[in-house]
Amino acid sequence: MENSVAASTLLTRAIVGRVFLGTLADAFWRHRLLHAMAVAALLLASAVGWHTGNMPDFGALEEYAEYLGFALWICGSVFALGMFFHLALVKRETEPLGTFLRSLGSFFGDAERIANSLNGLAASITFISAFGVLKGAIAILSPFAWDKALAHADRILHFGRAPDEWLWFIVQSPLALRTLNIAYNFWFIVLITTVFTACITRKDTKLRHQFLMSFMLVWTLGGFLLAMGVSSAGPCFYERLGLGGDFHPLMQALAAADRIYPIWALSTQDMLWNGYTGATNGSIGISAFPSMHVAIAVLFALYATRRSQLVGLLMWAFAGVIVIGSIVLGWHYAVDGYAGAFVTIAIWKACGYFLTLFAPDRADRSFSAATSPPDVISTT
Repeated sequence: MENSVAASTLLTRAIVGRVFLGTLADAFWRHRLLHAMAVAALLLASAVGWHTGNMPDFGALEEYAEYLGFALWICGSVFALGMFFHLALVKRETEPLGTFLRSLGSFFGDAERIANSLNGLAASITFISAFGVLKGAIAILSPFAWDKALAHADRILHFGRAPDEWLWFIVQSPLALRTLNIAYNFWFIVLITTVFTACITRKDTKLRHQFLMSFMLVWTLGGFLLAMGVSSAGPCFYERLGLGGDFHPLMQALAAADRIYPIWALSTQDMLWNGYTGATNGSIGISAFPSMHVAIAVLFALYATRRSQLVGLLMWAFAGVIVIGSIVLGWHYAVDGYAGAFVTIAIWKACGYFLTLFAPDRADRSFSAATSPPDVISTT
C-alpha cells in the first residue's frame, strides 16, 4: 500500500513537472523578442566594455541597493500588516494569518505566473546588467560637447532665463529641496517596483509586453545612443568642466541647503565626478541628455494610466515632480527632460503599434502563426 502511494506521488510530481516545463517553454517562446533584446544589449555591452575597459561602479550600485532594500522591507511589512488587519477587522476571518499565508501560496504557486515571472525577470535583469556598462561608457566614447548649447537652448525656450531661475522660490527653500531630493531618489524604488510588478503579472498581456519592450528601447535608444550623440554632463558639472559660472548660484544654494538638510544629490554628484576624473575606481556614468529620470517616469505614467486612471494620475504628478527635481537639483537642463518625455512617448506608441500588428489576435499576420494561442497575449 505504501509503495503504491509513493509511486502515485512520484507519478503526480512527474506529470506536474512536465506540465510546468511545457508552460515554461511556452512562456519562453512568447518572451523571445524580449530575450533577444536583452541578449543584444548584453553583447553590445560586452563589446563596449572590452573596448573602453569600463565597468559599472559597484560601490554606487551597492549604495542604491541599500536604500532600495530598506524601503522595500518597510513597504513589504506595511503591506503584510495591512492585509492581515484587513482580513481580521474588515472581513473578520476566523484565522486571518492562515488565510493570508494561503493567499500568498496561491499567488506564488501559480505555474503560469511563475513561468511569466522567470522569463520577464531574466530578460529585465540581463538588460539592466548590460546597460550598467553602456551608461558608464558614454563619456568615454563621446566626450562632453553639448552643455553650452543645451544651456543656451534652455534660455531661449524659457524667455531669456534659465529654468532654475524661474524656480528660484524652490531653490531658496532647503525643505523644498530636501523633499524633491527624496522624491528623486524614490524614483529608483518606483522603477524596481514597476518592472517587478509587470514581470510577475499572471496574464501575459500585450500591455505587459509593450511596457517591457518600451523600457528596454527607451534605455538603449535614449539612454545610450542619443546620449552619445548629444553628450553632456549637466548643470551640476558645468563649472567643473570649465564652461563658466552660469550655474554657480544654483550649486551654492544647494550647498547652503545641505548644511540644514542632507541633499543627497551633492554627494552623488561628487561620487560621479570622482569616477569620471579617475580619482576613484569605476563610474556608473555621467550623462544629462536626455533625462532618463524623466523618460522612465513618463513611461511609468503611460503604463499606469492603462492599468488604473487614479494610479495614472498619481504617476503623471510624480513625473512632473521629477522634472522639477531634475532642474533644481542641478542634474539636468530642462530640455533634457522634454527630450526624455518625447522619446518615451514615441517609443511607447511605436511598440504599441508593432504589437497591434503582430499580436496573436491578428490571425492574418505571419508572426501570429508562430506565437501562442490568442488568449495568451490579449490586447488589453
